[in-house]
Amino acid sequence: MPRILLADDHGLYRKGLQAALLRAFSDATLEAAESLEAALACIERTPNFDLLIIDLHLPGRLSGEDLLRLSKSHGGMRVAVLSASESRTDILECLACGVHGYMSKGETEDEIISGINYILSGKIYVTPRLISADKKSPPLSIGRNIELIKFQMSNLTPRQNDVLVLLSIGKSNREIAQELKISEATVKIHTAAVMRVLGAKNRAVAALMAQELLDRSR
Repeated sequence: MPRILLADDHGLYRKGLQAALLRAFSDATLEAAESLEAALACIERTPNFDLLIIDLHLPGRLSGEDLLRLSKSHGGMRVAVLSASESRTDILECLACGVHGYMSKGETEDEIISGINYILSGKIYVTPRLISADKKSPPLSIGRNIELIKFQMSNLTPRQNDVLVLLSIGKSNREIAQELKISEATVKIHTAAVMRVLGAKNRAVAALMAQELLDRSR
């Protein structure tokens, strides 16, 4: 039974998404907040949420520091940004702050629910059409540069590849350490090396790149 917190200051949109979430997750516990302060208070009061869905443009606008705090400081809670902005800069900045997904408010109900399911399953999600929407800019992740990413991944050691595959399915450092029978400190070293080789700003971006490559190879 997922526990979901929705933070959005647009009442009509928030109520519509609440109704959609209840239709899709009939057994879910769902709470809503109208501001960042209200969302943080709700998390403090009930700290075991599985997913926070948060509007990027809440009053006062979320800072990178806010996103980092939300994505790193609340146990296993996953964080998904839902925004009317389709700016490549906004998407990359959110991923760099460790969020687990970025969804456009321009998507249909079914597409948003599909993205939420993907994030709850432990993966990193970005609305697909946003990955290469700007034809004048490099793609967000693999996009048209799949051969380059394949080449970069060929420079990883077998153990680094093992770590990357587990990152791509949302495993935590502790889970990776247990599965590979190595220490968490060693996992962190391998993860840093993976991000450096791939040119990824953080583990979320590296995981997204691996997911797309694995999906394309199936």
